[in-house]
Amino acid sequence: MHMRNQEERHFGVKMELQEGFRFISQAYEGDRLHGAPFASDEPDPIGEAAAPSTPALLASAVGHCLAASLTEICRHAAMPLRAMAVDAVSVVAPNEEDLPRIRRIDVTLTPTLTQSQSDTMKQRCEMSFRKYCTVCSSLEGAIDVQVRVQWQLERVASTIV
Repeated sequence: MHMRNQEERHFGVKMELQEGFRFISQAYEGDRLHGAPFASDEPDPIGEAAAPSTPALLASAVGHCLAASLTEICRHAAMPLRAMAVDAVSVVAPNEEDLPRIRRIDVTLTPTLTQSQSDTMKQRCEMSFRKYCTVCSSLEGAIDVQVRVQWQLERVASTIV
């Protein structure tokens, strides 16, 4: 994320209850809408699981931010990516009061490189990208975020003559 020469940026979400525990949300910054409206719901048995749960949305924000940061670092390192797959999971467990809390978020990033890179170059990218993730860095100390990077090399189909 770039601050665009601003001291602060304000990202908001307007939400309206639809029914049960399902909300429709619209993201915005200032007077500019960001994307299409999206739904969220509570998992069963409280909600109907008709849309992503709030723990899943938090995992999505963390996963997206980490993937964007690694993508940017790879670009600066001249390591062209063909794809980036992300699996982000919020692990929810009861706390001391037996209330559900997010214990940790497990994120697996699978970048697919278009050409082979040295292990040193990949390690250098892995060591630096996380600090550029606004969401992950903001959660530090509150929620444990476990990150794993599984590098892949693009497979080129061979032609049999």
